[in-house]
Amino acid sequence: MGSIKKPEPGVHIINSHYVTPNLVGHDDYQIFENFLKHLDASCTLISLEEATQMIVDKIPAKKTSYVAFTFDDGFEECYHVIAPLLEKYNTTGAFFINANFVESDDVYRTAFNDRIRIDTKTPMNWSQIKELHERGHVIGSHTMDHYNLADLNEEELHFQIQENKSILEKKLEYSCDYFAWTYGKLIHFPQHALDIAQKFHPYIFSGTNYKKYFSYGTSVINRRHLEPYWPKNHLNYFLSIKKTWS
Repeated sequence: MGSIKKPEPGVHIINSHYVTPNLVGHDDYQIFENFLKHLDASCTLISLEEATQMIVDKIPAKKTSYVAFTFDDGFEECYHVIAPLLEKYNTTGAFFINANFVESDDVYRTAFNDRIRIDTKTPMNWSQIKELHERGHVIGSHTMDHYNLADLNEEELHFQIQENKSILEKKLEYSCDYFAWTYGKLIHFPQHALDIAQKFHPYIFSGTNYKKYFSYGTSVINRRHLEPYWPKNHLNYFLSIKKTWS
């Protein structure tokens, strides 16, 4: 049924990680452009800043489907493939970064990729991240090491959240207002983690509960997990869900 569904009017924030996982012989550039073409045909592509403001202000989108793009973990294809194509379609993306993953050694990268269950992805370097920031893309915080925040004590949570923000701000010379927690579900982000994150970030994003704009009252803005290589009928189905404010 997803093949005949159309995006529901409203603001949709898509949460992705990469163009494809580890497929052999694929063309990431073409796959991602096909993804954007499909969305551009029926939606208005906007920045995360615009989408966030519309949601926070509860601005109704009665006739238009707005789509904003976010990408977690900061893989290298964000710089080489994703950002250039977003710019080609006259929009920007938001890239949520784990500072310890950037320019890490092979041992750390292997452990990091094991945590997120991926095999061969490499991170952007600081020069690439800074350039994306200068080109108008959002650089958000995604914790230092991509641990499950539900497993950490208060001291560890402060370090993962506050230190990552601090490093990003020092490297890029800006105010890091956007935070997305790792793994994305509410079970991975207990109340005490939210309390700490709110001390440092005005905007906090999940990767779950896509039928509602908010979780934890209005403290968290929900995103929908959709990878660009997924079948188009999956994309059509999830964007056709009518979203509610509460």
